[in-house]
Amino acid sequence: MKNYAPTIPVCQLDEKNYFVGMTIADLDPLENNDHYLIPRLCIQAKEPQPKKGYIAQWTGDNWQYIEDHRGETVYSKETGEVIAIDEPGVLPATVTTMPCPDIYHQWSEKANNWVEKADAAQLRLQNKRSTAGTLSRMQMLSQLEISLGTKKDALIEAAEKAMTGIELIKIRNYILETQAFSLANELWWNFLTGILQIQPDHVFEMWEEARTI
Repeated sequence: MKNYAPTIPVCQLDEKNYFVGMTIADLDPLENNDHYLIPRLCIQAKEPQPKKGYIAQWTGDNWQYIEDHRGETVYSKETGEVIAIDEPGVLPATVTTMPCPDIYHQWSEKANNWVEKADAAQLRLQNKRSTAGTLSRMQMLSQLEISLGTKKDALIEAAEKAMTGIELIKIRNYILETQAFSLANELWWNFLTGILQIQPDHVFEMWEEARTI
C-alpha cells in the first residue's frame, strides 16, 4: 500500500487571486489515495518567485506579475497631498512619487516635475503679510515716527493728498481709531506701500523692529 504525505504545500490567494503566502492542505482521511483537502482560496501550484515592486496573480494557468505600489508614498498632482495606494496596479496618472516642495509650486506634465507658480512671489508676500501678526497702536505709530519721522497728523495729511471719498474716510478712521494694526489689512498695506511708498521688505523690517517698542 502506497503511503502519502499527510500534508502538501499549497498557494494561498486573496479574493482577487493575488498570492498571499504558502499554507498546507491535509490528506483526506476518508480517501485511500492522494486526495487532499485544499483550503478555500488555495491552489496546487509552484510558489511564485518574489519580484521587487510586483505581486504575483494567478491567471488560472500560471502566474502573472502586477506592479504593486501599496505602502509607497505618492502625491496628488492636483493638490500635492499624500495619496494612499490601496490596490496593486500601475500608478494612476494623477499621482507622482515626488513630493511637492511647498504651496507655491504646481505640477507640470511638460516638465514632469513641480514648477513654481507664476504668481509665487505674490503668494509668498500675501502669506508673509497674513502671518505677520498685529501691532498695537503705540507700537505702529511710534515706529513710523522713528523710521520716517512721520507723526499721526502727517499720516492723515499724506492720505488726504492722495485719496478721496470712502477710501480716505476708511484710512483716516483706521489711523485714528484702530487699536491693532495688521499687514493683512489691504487698506493699511496699500497705504504703507502705495501712499507712503515704503518698499515691502522695509515694511517687514519696520514691523519686526516695532515689536521691541
